Amino acid sequence: MNVIPFRRAAPDAEPMAFAIGARVDLRVGAIASGIVRPRGAAAEAYSFSGLARVLRAARMAWRERGVYAPLTLALPPDVQNSIEADLLSEAALEAGCTRHALSFELSEVEILASGTGLAEDLRARGWGVVLRGDPACPLPFGVRARALYTEIVLDAPDDANPFLAVESADRSPLGRRLLAAKGAGLILTAETVRTALQAKTLAMAGFDRGGGPFAEAGLR
Repeated sequence: MNVIPFRRAAPDAEPMAFAIGARVDLRVGAIASGIVRPRGAAAEAYSFSGLARVLRAARMAWRERGVYAPLTLALPPDVQNSIEADLLSEAALEAGCTRHALSFELSEVEILASGTGLAEDLRARGWGVVLRGDPACPLPFGVRARALYTEIVLDAPDDANPFLAVESADRSPLGRRLLAAKGAGLILTAETVRTALQAKTLAMAGFDRGGGPFAEAGLR
């Protein structure tokens, strides 16, 4: 995914580099959300003070560009298995984030390894949880998924079949995952979209949002 670096978004964020990537509505092209990725040593980047600084600076940088869409903080798998929901929640509140304007992105791979505890704890505190899907699509989607996740991010093929999310049209793991996620009412996001034509095809296939070069163009 292409990202836009913000290394000096605000004075109190200077010790911590981070990047924001856009995700756009594939049907109308408007920016629908931003994905924030802290940079630096995990011990500093994902401490209470580090997270609060990054989230505050990301909000300011986002608004300086005239964008008010919600943000998502991506947690790497090696951080996800050791961080507490209380720390994430308190750091977000300290940064001035509201629950309708910030979500946390968790890795499906790590959820399979360590369980759904962090997702459940974040949801219990009112935050949205975005699932970064594994290409093998191993987790079942049903009532539990609807309660835990608000969005799922998937790797979409460059030449996607526009009938992926049509009942009985595709029995591939991705096709089944799209059908199940749509049935659970989740927002479907393609990690990388390169062209307007691909965006149109993915929208026909059932995706709602997309990141990558097509989304980055919306920030210019």
